[in-house]
Order: sequence, then structure tokens, then C-alpha cells
Amino acid sequence: MANFTKSNLTFSGYKETAYPNDDPKVTGKPDSTLLNKAEAYEMVYFINSYMTKKSWSQKATFNKIEKFIKTSEYKDKSHKFWRDQLDKNFRVN
Repeated sequence: MANFTKSNLTFSGYKETAYPNDDPKVTGKPDSTLLNKAEAYEMVYFINSYMTKKSWSQKATFNKIEKFIKTSEYKDKSHKFWRDQLDKNFRVN
């Protein structure tokens, strides 16, 4: 299981302002929830979840996924949208 933390994020300027009931682990419905690319805990949770489903565990992969999402032109997209984008367009190597 991927178990990275915010200290593993390579981009700077992340916010840490989310409320506890906004945590996807608490709400239990991350598929339709919009991924806030500016929130550290949301990025870490999403990337760890995606990597776990793919059985990936390398820090370099974590950072490549972070870069893929952060540098994308898309904003205000759901967890499902980002999983689909990664499935279609992301390569580990």
C-alpha cells in the first residue's frame, strides 16, 4: 500500500486549511468529490489511493502523479475524473 505523506510532495505552496468533515476518508464518497489540487492532504490521499489500487509503491511514481495533476490545465474535477485521466494518459516509465 502506498503510504506517502505531505513531506513527500515536491510542489510547494499547498494549503492545509481543510475541515475534518471534508476529509474523503471521513465522508466516504470521494468519487464525486472535487479534488482540490491546492490542498496537501487531498493530494496525498488521492495519490496514495490511486497508487494502492495500481499496486505501485515507488516515491518517484508518487511525485510523477503529483506533477501530472498539478501541471494539468484542468480545475475543479472529481476524483473519478482524475483516475480516468491517469488511466488514459499516465505511464510509470
